Amino acid sequence: MLLLFTVGEDRFGLDVRHVVEVIPHVNLKRLPKTPDYVAGLFNYRSVAVPVIDVSKMISGDMVRRHLSTRIIVVDYPYGGGGKHMLGLLAEHVTETAKFDRSAFISSGRGAQSAEFLGELAIDEKGMVQCIRLDKLLPADLRDTLFSPIEDEKIQAEAG
Repeated sequence: MLLLFTVGEDRFGLDVRHVVEVIPHVNLKRLPKTPDYVAGLFNYRSVAVPVIDVSKMISGDMVRRHLSTRIIVVDYPYGGGGKHMLGLLAEHVTETAKFDRSAFISSGRGAQSAEFLGELAIDEKGMVQCIRLDKLLPADLRDTLFSPIEDEKIQAEAG
């Protein structure tokens, strides 16, 4: 089962097993010295959660504010079986879809810079590009956002 969202005219999907909650867009605290697709931080049940603008990351265009623009809170897999909360800011987060295993095909993409783009699923509405959550963040950014020292600083700033 995939949670669907859009970037421009393209549909993307995220395995619902990673999704903790889908929440409305909230104000975010900017994080200096991070890539422009890092939208900021927000307080999620007393935890400071970094948020990635998936539109900016994929297309270069910032997410637009629609009524259906949401933050998808996920359990981001991080080293040795650990997980950290991560927010994905996305447009048109309105539905889930179940795909038969036979509906998936290889995306044929070979770009190392986009290894977070997984298989394609095909349905009557067209194609859905799957997001490989474990490959979403570059290692250096992942280490910055989720290092123990940064966790303490982020918690203090968000408090």
